[in-house]
Amino acid sequence: MKTLNLEAWEYLKKIKERKWTIIHDKSQRRWGNLTTNISESFNNTLRGVRLMPIKAIINCTFEKTVEQYRKHNEIATNCNTSLPPRLWRLFQSRDLIGQQHVITEFDHQEARYRVLSRLQTNEGGGNVYTVEFNDKTCTCGKWQMLRFPCSHAIAVCRQRGVSPNTTVHQVYTTAVYQAQYNDHFYPLRHPDYWTDPGWKIRADPSRLTTKRGRRRTRRIHNEMDVRHPDEPVVRRCSICRQAGHNMNTCRNSQP
Repeated sequence: MKTLNLEAWEYLKKIKERKWTIIHDKSQRRWGNLTTNISESFNNTLRGVRLMPIKAIINCTFEKTVEQYRKHNEIATNCNTSLPPRLWRLFQSRDLIGQQHVITEFDHQEARYRVLSRLQTNEGGGNVYTVEFNDKTCTCGKWQMLRFPCSHAIAVCRQRGVSPNTTVHQVYTTAVYQAQYNDHFYPLRHPDYWTDPGWKIRADPSRLTTKRGRRRTRRIHNEMDVRHPDEPVVRRCSICRQAGHNMNTCRNSQP
């Protein structure tokens, strides 16, 4: 970072490192990028909404939230593994990698192990890791950072004859996943039946500033508007807004 942007580096150095880095999160208040991923995921769900009027944004946010809860509640209800589907796939992939590791016990009482990976997985080209099983740490940093076992920790579990599921923090379990989305939403009634709060929000015209030139009709795109590479492109007719044809072949166009 210092090489790429010295100004940004000087700014961040004034902030305590535990506030913005994962490696210095000694109190383990962050779960890696878990919270960041949640916000980014919902930003992707609301992509393209911010250009709408405020009332439409509120309605769309409510509808999207209901849809997300409904979808994940259905997934959680039908889940028959100890971990949710995505985490279960991650666990299985790491377990498969861990079966290729070579384990050497250094201290049985302290549960200290050396794990030799057949893959060169770090920048230095090294492939030797130390797992402190009792402390739930690994020199790769993943286990203590995410509280989700790395392939080295899972390999040690196999060596000790312990179920690897015991190394996963309970926050990742299916039971917590089910409880998280076990909530209820109700359709909004007609506005005529809403309770009058006794106040209304009024805009202050004096705070509205008009810039010189033509008003911008399209805002600058940001990360919320970037299409994911795996997302299919659906092209629609500019007349009827249906997919599968264009304005030249549209049956609804005037002759």
